[in-house]
Amino acid sequence: MGFKLLIAGDKKPLASSVKKSLDGIATEVSAYSINTMLTRISVEAPDCVVLVFGKQAPDADEIIAQIKQYDDNLPIIVLGQSKKIEEAVDLMKQGIFDYFTFPLAIPRLELAIKNAFRLYNLTKRIFLLENQLGFQTHLDEIIGAAPVMQTVFQTIQNVAKTNATVLILGESGTGKEMVAKALHRLSPRNNRKFIDINCGAIPKELLENELFGHERGAYTGADKRYIGCCERADGGTLFLDEISEMDLSLQVKLLRFLQERQFSRVGGLEPINVDVRIIAATNRNLADFVAKNLFREDLFYRLNVVPILMPALRERKEDIPLLAKTFLEKYSHRNEKIFLDFTPEAMETLMQYDWPGNVRELENAIERAVVLYNDTKVKREHLPQVLRDMEKPRHTANGSGFSQRKKDDSKVLPLVLVERYAIEAAIKACTGNIALAAKRLKIGQATLYRKLKQYGMRI
Repeated sequence: MGFKLLIAGDKKPLASSVKKSLDGIATEVSAYSINTMLTRISVEAPDCVVLVFGKQAPDADEIIAQIKQYDDNLPIIVLGQSKKIEEAVDLMKQGIFDYFTFPLAIPRLELAIKNAFRLYNLTKRIFLLENQLGFQTHLDEIIGAAPVMQTVFQTIQNVAKTNATVLILGESGTGKEMVAKALHRLSPRNNRKFIDINCGAIPKELLENELFGHERGAYTGADKRYIGCCERADGGTLFLDEISEMDLSLQVKLLRFLQERQFSRVGGLEPINVDVRIIAATNRNLADFVAKNLFREDLFYRLNVVPILMPALRERKEDIPLLAKTFLEKYSHRNEKIFLDFTPEAMETLMQYDWPGNVRELENAIERAVVLYNDTKVKREHLPQVLRDMEKPRHTANGSGFSQRKKDDSKVLPLVLVERYAIEAAIKACTGNIALAAKRLKIGQATLYRKLKQYGMRI
């Protein structure tokens, strides 16, 4: 894939001088005065802009604002004479990609430009996927571009419109509660209450009372009527988290409620009818619990009308860059920091780790890095010790991002990610020729087209 670099200076000779040092870094490198660049940027359609300011720098704020009007995602690198950190920070807050002072460290500048190309290319690909292919990277607050997450998104969209009971399965930290909330917000019930209750956090003696409520005088201390979650959720959604922790005796009452949508408060005689959509979740294997008589089989089948399995993060590692950059933007903004990206070594470290705490653990690691450090990019040394204790990543000469691993290393990249990289590399090497790319990959053209659709990739 070819990239176009646009260099602009307050004086064209200054821009031309920098151009000589950067010729060859992109398919096309052009140099203009800043005024000319602003009139030609839409024609040139660059992948990165380098602004070169002399001692008498023009209004950088206004120039950056005009470039952002053309394309808010276009990376801008500023080369300036001022060494004041405050000026660099101000420019970073305006959204520039990087800042360098003279005399220039050309290797560092070249690396920054290459990283800018990669980021902009990724941004454009995501835009195309979302807008031209209907490919989703976000659904409500859930993030994921992996094929397995596209299946989850589709299931949520299909089921949300119905009243079907849903059982969400998955390890802790995979986002089960987010799925439940998405099902509610995308449903016709979204203007009514979403009530959630953690069955494992409430003592079993109190859980029945929390679910169904009680009448005044039902037991010692019950000096007034209490409305339980089932009644408060009338017309809306009731989310039963960690359903596997519910006591067997209460499971019988929940089963009756699921069958009839009717219950009585503790100490009450009158049946109460409600219209409630039930969503349950657990990080346990309920089939094993049923086999061990820890969970009622009839209740399991009543809950398991539509199962949604949230995959562990180690099973969708191709989503790590998207998740990590989303969290980086979130916590940088929240903490008024200027982190913009990850170094290649830091990103590969994130990709190597198995994340037993799943998305929640990844989010915590990114928040920790933003809070504890001040930089423009997250580096490997900013990451938690447990990640840094792994074998240090070593990049290949072609910059593919694959590390050289020992033969007995059990931490390998998921096959889906290796396959996707192989397809990208083949199409790039064949300059978009699908027939030739399929031949080099030793697969049929139909298979290659199917995989392009599966991964949401464009030529």
